[in-house]
Amino acid sequence: MLNKITQLHDNRCTMVDMFCGAGIGAIGFKASGYKIIYAFDNKKYAVDTYNKNIGNHAVIKDVRKLKESEVPYADIYVGGFPCQPFSEAGSQLGDKDKKLGDMGYHFYRMINTNQPKVFIGENVKGLTFKKHSKFLNQLLDHFDESGYNVTYKLINCFDYGVPQDRERVFIVGVRKDLNKTFKFPEETNDKKVLLDAIGNLPEPNDNCGFKNHSQYYDGGFSPRYISRNRQRQWHEPSFTIVSTARQLPLHPNPSNYDIRKTQLNPPRRFTVRECLRIQTVPDWFSFDDSIDLLKQYERCSGIPSYFAYILGQEIYNQILKV
Repeated sequence: MLNKITQLHDNRCTMVDMFCGAGIGAIGFKASGYKIIYAFDNKKYAVDTYNKNIGNHAVIKDVRKLKESEVPYADIYVGGFPCQPFSEAGSQLGDKDKKLGDMGYHFYRMINTNQPKVFIGENVKGLTFKKHSKFLNQLLDHFDESGYNVTYKLINCFDYGVPQDRERVFIVGVRKDLNKTFKFPEETNDKKVLLDAIGNLPEPNDNCGFKNHSQYYDGGFSPRYISRNRQRQWHEPSFTIVSTARQLPLHPNPSNYDIRKTQLNPPRRFTVRECLRIQTVPDWFSFDDSIDLLKQYERCSGIPSYFAYILGQEIYNQILKV
């Protein structure tokens, strides 16, 4: 069984959730005691899902058009700014990507003006690659000049009880007047695997009793997809749950399937519910059936709920607790 996310008492700290998506990370932060007072995303179906599951405080906003004064002050700002420009599967153009390359700047802009006590930034492993080092170093320098002690680390969420290999960069800044620096928590010995996450789910069907578990993406495979192993076994963590249905991992049944050798009778891809379970999202969270299946898959991505739960507690205990 997965580690449980238990609602903790209100810690009297407020939060702003930038680029909030459907609320995958917000589940963990809210459960760890924070009151989320404002959230935004530029996709209506994401905001609708967030408000349905998390609380009625998310709005549809394009961050480029959002004024700093529109975003309320809070103790902590969280933002997983779009990762496609830095992803190995994305444009690789970094901050030169004309569509999304400036999102890191707008993340910084909100923090620089509003000066929360703490901020958390999250992005893909590619942000640490040499080709993006100039952008990352400039971003860190900007935060330092804005009055923050900044710590960052490449973390595999599997090391913290999430049943998937998910390497992400986490950047935590603490306002210098607090005279504190954040230290990332120690890894857990209680690792989780696919059997823990989805082992008790039935095969997908309309009457299975689990929301978002009646269908799955069954499109074809790209040359890039069939160039690598795409199946993990029950005793292993999943590959990373990505936002593109076409690139999702294969289910562990039937076992030991190597798509590099054959494309005959492949295992199915994960359902949305299975993706959510692997992201440590509780079963009470769901997408409306009116939302297109590909968009549901897209919004399964984000900071895994359980890691957000751990991170939220650590930041409160180390920095915000009075």
